[in-house]
Amino acid sequence: MLEEPKPMLFFRLIWDGHHTWFPLRLAGVNMKELHVVPETAHPFGRKGLALAGAWLQLADDATAGMLILDGDVAIDPWDYVAMYDAIQKEPDAVHIAPVKLWPVSRNGQESWAWAHCRNGQFSQVLERDPDFFSFNFTYVPRRVVELAIRAGLKNEQFPNVDRAVSRAARNAGVPMRVVELCQPKHLHY
Repeated sequence: MLEEPKPMLFFRLIWDGHHTWFPLRLAGVNMKELHVVPETAHPFGRKGLALAGAWLQLADDATAGMLILDGDVAIDPWDYVAMYDAIQKEPDAVHIAPVKLWPVSRNGQESWAWAHCRNGQFSQVLERDPDFFSFNFTYVPRRVVELAIRAGLKNEQFPNVDRAVSRAARNAGVPMRVVELCQPKHLHY
């Protein structure tokens, strides 16, 4: 008999006032839009505060983790199915969809790079054993979320939120898996 999957929170991060988000609905999927308000030093909004607050308000004892989709990333139903399957097979690991970050979102770098890496070395080589991930389409298990919150996630601003959560996973020895069947698109070309 198959075990009933544990519930997870699915958040789509929307940067208010940002022109690159679009409505997204997946049939039968409970995805909540989590709005992040830019601060004076836009785009450095309180992403950490928004994620920590949403977790503390909405997670219960049965919540296995959170799936995060950035508002400037497009997925299709097959991406969701591939991610969901990976999460069910290994619910205590971080699951990362391979997403290309384009030059406009990489401070004018010459070309694109994957949004996950090892040892701080972003590249076009698909790293299968990363130690850093960026929130594009990413699952973070409960243990990592709670470690990051205890380490001060609510005080982190963009772009340090992704680094703080990656560090919490790395320090705890939590596996980080690339879900190669996912093919989301980052919309900042």
